[in-house]
Amino acid sequence: MIKSFLKKQILFLLIVFLYRFNRKLVVGKENLDSLDSFIVVTWHGKVLGLMEYLKKKKYYALVSQSRDGDLIVDVAKKFGYRFFRGSSSRGGRSALDSMNNFFADRKSAKIVITPDGPTGPEHKAKPGAFLLSQQSGRPIVPIVVDVKNSWKFKNWHTFYLSKPFSKMKIAIGKPLYFGKGDTVESGTKKIEAKLKEIDKIASNHE
Repeated sequence: MIKSFLKKQILFLLIVFLYRFNRKLVVGKENLDSLDSFIVVTWHGKVLGLMEYLKKKKYYALVSQSRDGDLIVDVAKKFGYRFFRGSSSRGGRSALDSMNNFFADRKSAKIVITPDGPTGPEHKAKPGAFLLSQQSGRPIVPIVVDVKNSWKFKNWHTFYLSKPFSKMKIAIGKPLYFGKGDTVESGTKKIEAKLKEIDKIASNHE
Protein backbone atom coordinates (compact mmCIF):
# COMPACT_ATOMS: atom_id res chain seq x y z
CA MET A 1 0.00 0.00 0.00
CA ILE A 2 2.75 2.47 0.98
CA LYS A 3 4.88 1.47 -2.01
CA SER A 4 1.94 2.00 -4.37
CA PHE A 5 1.19 5.41 -2.87
CA LEU A 6 4.81 6.50 -3.19
CA LYS A 7 4.96 5.33 -6.81
CA LYS A 8 1.89 7.41 -7.72
CA GLN A 9 3.18 10.44 -5.84
CA ILE A 10 6.57 10.21 -7.55
CA LEU A 11 4.95 9.94 -10.98
CA PHE A 12 2.76 12.96 -10.28
CA LEU A 13 5.70 15.09 -9.13
CA LEU A 14 7.80 13.92 -12.08
CA ILE A 15 5.14 14.97 -14.60
CA VAL A 16 4.74 18.35 -12.87
CA PHE A 17 8.50 18.96 -12.92
CA LEU A 18 9.02 17.87 -16.53
CA TYR A 19 6.06 19.74 -18.05
CA ARG A 20 5.03 22.70 -15.88
CA PHE A 21 8.24 24.65 -16.38
CA ASN A 22 8.41 24.26 -20.15
CA ARG A 23 8.20 27.29 -22.45
CA LYS A 24 4.68 27.03 -23.88
CA LEU A 25 3.35 28.21 -27.23
CA VAL A 26 -0.37 27.76 -27.92
CA VAL A 27 -1.67 27.74 -31.51
CA GLY A 28 -5.43 27.78 -32.22
CA LYS A 29 -6.66 28.66 -28.73
CA GLU A 30 -9.63 30.44 -30.30
CA ASN A 31 -10.93 27.07 -31.46
CA LEU A 32 -11.81 26.23 -27.84
CA ASP A 33 -12.86 29.65 -26.58
CA SER A 34 -16.38 29.58 -28.04
CA LEU A 35 -17.21 26.00 -26.99
CA ASP A 36 -18.91 24.89 -23.77
CA SER A 37 -19.38 21.18 -24.46
CA PHE A 38 -17.06 19.09 -26.63
CA ILE A 39 -14.78 16.06 -27.03
CA VAL A 40 -10.99 16.45 -27.13
CA VAL A 41 -8.98 13.85 -29.04
CA THR A 42 -5.22 13.39 -28.90
CA TRP A 43 -2.65 10.68 -29.55
CA HIS A 44 -2.00 8.26 -26.69
CA GLY A 45 1.77 8.72 -26.92
CA LYS A 46 1.58 12.47 -26.28
CA VAL A 47 -1.10 12.51 -23.60
CA LEU A 48 1.10 13.71 -20.71
CA GLY A 49 1.57 17.17 -22.18
CA LEU A 50 -2.17 17.48 -22.70
CA MET A 51 -2.79 16.28 -19.13
CA GLU A 52 -0.70 19.17 -17.87
CA TYR A 53 -2.17 21.77 -20.25
CA LEU A 54 -5.82 20.99 -19.45
CA LYS A 55 -5.33 20.50 -15.70
CA LYS A 56 -7.90 21.79 -13.19
CA LYS A 57 -10.43 22.73 -15.93
CA LYS A 58 -13.17 20.21 -15.09
CA TYR A 59 -12.28 17.71 -17.83
CA TYR A 60 -13.33 14.08 -17.81
CA ALA A 61 -11.29 11.41 -19.59
CA LEU A 62 -11.96 7.96 -21.01
CA VAL A 63 -9.48 5.46 -19.56
CA SER A 64 -9.22 1.71 -20.12
CA GLN A 65 -10.26 -0.87 -17.50
CA SER A 66 -6.71 -2.18 -17.10
CA ARG A 67 -3.95 -2.06 -14.51
CA ASP A 68 -2.20 0.66 -16.51
CA GLY A 69 -5.53 2.48 -16.66
CA ASP A 70 -5.82 2.28 -12.87
CA LEU A 71 -2.41 3.95 -12.54
CA ILE A 72 -3.34 6.69 -15.02
CA VAL A 73 -6.54 7.40 -13.09
CA ASP A 74 -4.77 7.62 -9.73
CA VAL A 75 -2.15 10.04 -11.08
CA ALA A 76 -4.47 12.15 -13.28
CA LYS A 77 -6.88 12.70 -10.37
CA LYS A 78 -4.18 14.90 -8.89
CA PHE A 79 -4.45 17.10 -11.99
CA GLY A 80 -8.18 17.54 -11.44
CA TYR A 81 -9.57 14.99 -13.91
CA ARG A 82 -12.54 12.67 -13.48
CA PHE A 83 -13.11 9.52 -15.47
CA PHE A 84 -15.13 7.12 -17.53
CA ARG A 85 -13.68 3.61 -17.77
CA GLY A 86 -13.73 1.47 -20.88
CA SER A 87 -12.06 0.77 -24.24
CA SER A 88 -12.76 -0.86 -27.58
CA SER A 89 -11.88 -4.26 -26.11
CA ARG A 90 -13.50 -3.99 -22.68
CA GLY A 91 -16.39 -1.92 -21.36
CA GLY A 92 -16.62 0.30 -24.42
CA ARG A 93 -20.38 0.07 -24.96
CA SER A 94 -21.16 0.87 -21.36
CA ALA A 95 -18.69 3.77 -21.34
CA LEU A 96 -20.21 5.20 -24.53
CA ASP A 97 -23.69 5.08 -23.00
CA SER A 98 -22.43 6.74 -19.82
CA MET A 99 -20.72 9.53 -21.75
CA ASN A 100 -23.83 10.14 -23.86
CA ASN A 101 -25.91 10.44 -20.69
CA PHE A 102 -23.28 12.74 -19.21
CA PHE A 103 -23.58 15.10 -22.19
CA ALA A 104 -27.37 14.94 -22.15
CA ASP A 105 -27.50 16.00 -18.49
CA ARG A 106 -25.11 18.96 -18.76
CA LYS A 107 -24.85 22.14 -20.79
CA SER A 108 -21.10 22.34 -20.22
CA ALA A 109 -19.17 19.07 -20.41
CA LYS A 110 -15.68 18.19 -21.67
CA ILE A 111 -14.30 14.70 -22.30
CA VAL A 112 -10.82 13.64 -23.44
CA ILE A 113 -10.36 10.51 -25.58
CA THR A 114 -7.19 8.98 -27.07
CA PRO A 115 -8.62 7.27 -30.18
CA ASP A 116 -5.53 5.13 -30.82
CA GLY A 117 -5.34 3.84 -27.23
CA PRO A 118 -4.92 1.82 -25.15
CA THR A 119 -3.24 -0.82 -27.33
CA GLY A 120 -2.96 0.73 -30.80
CA PRO A 121 -2.17 0.54 -33.62
CA GLU A 122 -0.37 3.84 -33.20
CA HIS A 123 -2.11 6.81 -34.82
CA LYS A 124 -4.94 4.60 -36.04
CA ALA A 125 -8.21 5.99 -34.72
CA LYS A 126 -10.89 3.69 -33.37
CA PRO A 127 -14.57 4.66 -33.80
CA GLY A 128 -15.46 5.51 -30.18
CA ALA A 129 -14.84 9.26 -30.38
CA PHE A 130 -16.72 9.51 -33.66
CA LEU A 131 -19.72 7.58 -32.32
CA LEU A 132 -19.85 9.73 -29.19
CA SER A 133 -19.73 12.91 -31.27
CA GLN A 134 -22.39 11.71 -33.71
CA GLN A 135 -24.76 10.47 -31.02
CA SER A 136 -24.32 13.38 -28.60
CA GLY A 137 -24.14 16.16 -31.17
CA ARG A 138 -20.94 17.49 -29.56
CA PRO A 139 -18.00 18.53 -31.73
CA ILE A 140 -14.57 16.93 -31.65
CA VAL A 141 -11.54 19.15 -31.08
CA PRO A 142 -8.15 17.66 -32.03
CA ILE A 143 -5.31 18.80 -29.76
CA VAL A 144 -1.69 17.65 -29.81
CA VAL A 145 0.98 18.77 -27.36
CA ASP A 146 4.55 18.24 -28.57
CA VAL A 147 7.75 18.88 -26.64
CA LYS A 148 10.85 19.68 -28.69
CA ASN A 149 13.20 17.67 -26.48
CA SER A 150 11.71 14.39 -25.25
CA TRP A 151 12.70 10.93 -24.19
CA LYS A 152 11.02 8.33 -26.40
CA PHE A 153 9.90 4.92 -25.12
CA LYS A 154 8.92 2.20 -27.58
CA ASN A 155 6.24 -0.45 -27.00
CA TRP A 156 3.17 -0.66 -29.24
CA HIS A 157 3.72 3.03 -29.94
CA THR A 158 6.21 5.79 -29.20
CA PHE A 159 5.51 7.29 -25.79
CA TYR A 160 6.97 10.75 -25.26
CA LEU A 161 8.28 12.08 -21.95
CA SER A 162 9.43 15.70 -21.83
CA LYS A 163 12.96 16.62 -20.94
CA PRO A 164 13.00 19.48 -18.42
CA PHE A 165 12.83 23.14 -19.44
CA SER A 166 12.12 22.44 -23.09
CA LYS A 167 9.87 24.11 -25.67
CA MET A 168 6.29 22.82 -25.64
CA LYS A 169 3.83 23.59 -28.43
CA ILE A 170 0.08 23.09 -28.02
CA ALA A 171 -1.77 22.91 -31.35
CA ILE A 172 -5.59 23.10 -31.20
CA GLY A 173 -7.57 22.28 -34.34
CA LYS A 174 -10.93 23.57 -35.49
CA PRO A 175 -14.01 21.71 -34.17
CA LEU A 176 -15.24 18.75 -36.22
CA TYR A 177 -19.00 18.20 -36.44
CA PHE A 178 -20.68 14.97 -37.52
CA GLY A 179 -24.26 14.32 -38.58
CA LYS A 180 -26.41 11.22 -38.80
CA GLY A 181 -25.42 10.76 -42.43
CA ASP A 182 -21.71 10.33 -41.68
CA THR A 183 -20.44 6.75 -41.72
CA VAL A 184 -18.17 5.25 -39.07
CA GLU A 185 -15.44 4.73 -41.67
CA SER A 186 -15.51 8.26 -43.08
CA GLY A 187 -15.87 9.91 -39.67
CA THR A 188 -13.05 7.93 -38.10
CA LYS A 189 -10.76 8.64 -41.05
CA LYS A 190 -11.52 12.36 -40.78
CA ILE A 191 -10.59 12.40 -37.09
CA GLU A 192 -7.39 10.49 -37.81
CA ALA A 193 -6.42 12.82 -40.67
CA LYS A 194 -7.06 15.96 -38.63
CA LEU A 195 -5.05 14.65 -35.70
CA LYS A 196 -2.11 13.91 -38.01
CA GLU A 197 -2.43 17.41 -39.45
CA ILE A 198 -2.43 19.01 -35.99
CA ASP A 199 0.45 16.78 -34.90
CA LYS A 200 2.61 18.19 -37.73
CA ILE A 201 1.83 21.73 -36.58
CA ALA A 202 2.64 20.88 -32.95
CA SER A 203 5.88 19.16 -33.93
CA ASN A 204 7.18 22.17 -35.85
CA HIS A 205 9.24 24.13 -33.33
CA GLU A 206 10.94 26.52 -35.75
